[in-house]
Amino acid sequence: MTSKNFFESLESIAYERGLDIDAVLEKVGTAVAVACRDTEYKGEIKTEVDFEKKKVRFTDNYEVVSEIEEGKKGQILLEDALKIRAKVKVGSKIKREIKLDTFGRKNAGKFKQALISGLKELEREEAYKFFFERVGEVLNAKVVAKTDTFVTFLIGANCEATMPLTEALPGEEFNIGDSKKVYIVKVDKTTKGPKVFLSRTSREIVKKLFEINIPEIADGSIEIMGISRDPGSRTKIGVLSTKPGVDAKGACVGHGGLRIKEINEALNNEKIDIFTWKDNPVDLISEALLPARCLSVIADEKTRKALVIVQDDQYSLAIGKSGQNARLAAYAIDWKIDIKKLSDATSEGIKFSYNVDLK
Repeated sequence: MTSKNFFESLESIAYERGLDIDAVLEKVGTAVAVACRDTEYKGEIKTEVDFEKKKVRFTDNYEVVSEIEEGKKGQILLEDALKIRAKVKVGSKIKREIKLDTFGRKNAGKFKQALISGLKELEREEAYKFFFERVGEVLNAKVVAKTDTFVTFLIGANCEATMPLTEALPGEEFNIGDSKKVYIVKVDKTTKGPKVFLSRTSREIVKKLFEINIPEIADGSIEIMGISRDPGSRTKIGVLSTKPGVDAKGACVGHGGLRIKEINEALNNEKIDIFTWKDNPVDLISEALLPARCLSVIADEKTRKALVIVQDDQYSLAIGKSGQNARLAAYAIDWKIDIKKLSDATSEGIKFSYNVDLK
């Protein structure tokens, strides 16, 4: 039986590398089997562990047979078995302890190489599991390298991930040592470890940052109903209170704007419009178009198309630069929106009522 120190060293390896001790012991057993291939130990190699006493031993196991079955491990002919133990017969089981300290340099080298390889395999498997379970989450990543097309992050679990700059926000800079919030899109398993796909342009990163920074969203008191985004420029997000007395928009903004400011800063100061989700289409559309003020909304719920009328001096604000405000509003609530100036609607003879509450 190996010493207590041997077992404790394996425990230290497992702890330092974040591995399960049972998995480490399995790899040690495999490494012992590899080291035994050209030795006198030619049976089935097994590992026996006493966790209470912190002892582990490796045994060479045989079944005594009259004829060897091709391809079957751990069988020994009676005549050979008698050389190991005097009193055996066909059907007997033979077990003898493997003395690791009797291994020569060559076999010890094989053991070490096989164990290192096994531990690396375990680390790759654990790293894959770690990140696979975090797909759809946001994590802090440290910039460790950058090229003209990619930025490489240290993302934890001794892993790095390379993100194409097409997934970065327009115009943002990456300096070695910078910390960035990144969204895990997916994870692939490879022979070199997990390949983690990251993004800072996904709409989901905004949603996750709201969940992280706003407790009322995390606990379900506020629900995110719709979101649209021009990465690095502007996001519109509709929120709904599911709990009486909770001001959805106010909670997201936070006292003095502190909560939304943290999210803005994490996204390179991207502008974020928060609007209150409404059940009534008229109110919903007018909320989504804020900060522009609407006079009238003519909504067709069957086609989900709406004509919105605004004061002439609100038209540019309602449309937004390059149509951004109207486009993001439409996408966030899944409606098609057409916006007209009051003067144009009047001259065209469009019948409408002032049905938007301007409070």
